[in-house]
Amino acid sequence: MIVKFDSVGIIGGGAWGTALAETLAAAGHRITLWAREPETVEDINFRHVNRVFLPGVTLNPALHATSRLADVAGCDVILMVAPAQHVRRVAEELRPRFKDGRPVVVCAK
Repeated sequence: MIVKFDSVGIIGGGAWGTALAETLAAAGHRITLWAREPETVEDINFRHVNRVFLPGVTLNPALHATSRLADVAGCDVILMVAPAQHVRRVAEELRPRFKDGRPVVVCAK
């Protein structure tokens, strides 16, 4: 069975999450990337870079960053890319905003 999705929510604005977001944006998906750090959100949205976690890489201008978990909850699929030690806390925070039936892929390392 092939599952198609247009929007991808990525939870985790570090190097791994940003790299996944950039790859999926280049493939034509609508990306909403959640980052905890306000400076990372600002860098991605206004400068199209992630100076702290992925320096030297220019990001797709279509990639949208947010500091609100609710913004990723309605995406077609969610990638959980928060560090492994934070997955439980972030998942608990996401739970009340989460829409049933959305696939969540754990990409934590």
